[in-house]
Amino acid sequence: MAIQDIILKEGESTFVDFKKTAYKPEIFFDFIKDVMAMANAPVEEDRYLIVGVKHYVDNSRDLIGLLPDDLLDDAVYHQLLRDHVEPLIPFEYFYTTVQGKLIGVFRIYNTHPPYMMRKEFERGKQKLQVGDSFIRVGTSTARITRADIDQMFKRRLTADPFAGKLRVLLMVNGVTTATASTCADKVFPSEANRQKITRILADKREKERLDKEKAQTNWSTHLVSQHLQSLQGTSLAALAGRMQGGSRYEDRTIEQLEKNLAEVESTYREHDLYAKFEEQAHQLNFLLVNDSDQYVEDCSITITFKNDPGVSIATKIHPDPAQQHNYSAHVFRLGYPSVQEYRGYYMIEGSIKSIKHGVQNEAFQQALRLYIPGQAAGQQLLFKVALTAKNLKQEFTQELVLTIQ
Repeated sequence: MAIQDIILKEGESTFVDFKKTAYKPEIFFDFIKDVMAMANAPVEEDRYLIVGVKHYVDNSRDLIGLLPDDLLDDAVYHQLLRDHVEPLIPFEYFYTTVQGKLIGVFRIYNTHPPYMMRKEFERGKQKLQVGDSFIRVGTSTARITRADIDQMFKRRLTADPFAGKLRVLLMVNGVTTATASTCADKVFPSEANRQKITRILADKREKERLDKEKAQTNWSTHLVSQHLQSLQGTSLAALAGRMQGGSRYEDRTIEQLEKNLAEVESTYREHDLYAKFEEQAHQLNFLLVNDSDQYVEDCSITITFKNDPGVSIATKIHPDPAQQHNYSAHVFRLGYPSVQEYRGYYMIEGSIKSIKHGVQNEAFQQALRLYIPGQAAGQQLLFKVALTAKNLKQEFTQELVLTIQ
């Protein structure tokens, strides 16, 4: 809920309290007591002390606002609690304007009760002793009891510190996004060579036909003369190519070309895979965001994806056939996740030592190679993410949608 909605609409409760006047030095006793009680309150959400608002039992309110003399630096309040309460209470103090009135807001968050006095505080006849502690229940503040402390530790043991604190985002080519384009529609090496062989084969067959017709009409030509004529214009390199099988299609026999054509897909399979997944495909990763205050440890991530629109994911990083004996190319292939395909489904698995808080964590050391054909335009790809870890109370799951443009 937005802070202005809390100020204008929310009633007093276990996690919201309104104060007409600011917490100035003469009422620091109340400030310590009120913040401690809120921090010990048995709620999961953030807690708020709203200053400058008079709240009534019928849930109406008057916006009193704060005067310039009421404005203290939040460092004063932090130092006061740091000196007198343990453990340290996480909170922030800021000002907001509502209907032309300046209102102060204490937001207390990420608490780990119980909180109690570590040092005596005395102001006039009011005194807080070492060990004193208070709790907010409903709209009242009371001294903490043994039963309250028992409940605090029970909640701590069963609470998941990562509940609502983890999320996953899609990354395409290193950028966080929820959309991707189809991959470039280029001719793969096997098809390019199929077309080339077919063209050369047709030329050679036509030349062979013409040569036979010429031989039949010129019957007086000596056999040796025919052979010499057939060699005219043929280079020594071409002759050597014929003897050795030839490195150029132009230098190969019709029989060799027919065999090359039949085997073109298997011959250029690795070239096709390299072109498809390393030159044309998108690089897909998953950004793991941890908004808690601790690491997620020893994680395993599983992603399932149903391949409806003909999209494909590489099961490994395919090397450049021209560089497959290169050591650096081999090292580059390390860190790719496990990818298995079965009946139209992909299962992607990986492990992460820890998901750190406050930083961006990529799920995989090497991004997935995602090939999206033109036929997938306008479709949506659904990825189901499941995350387990040593210190997760339960499996974390999230669904992500990638829209193809």
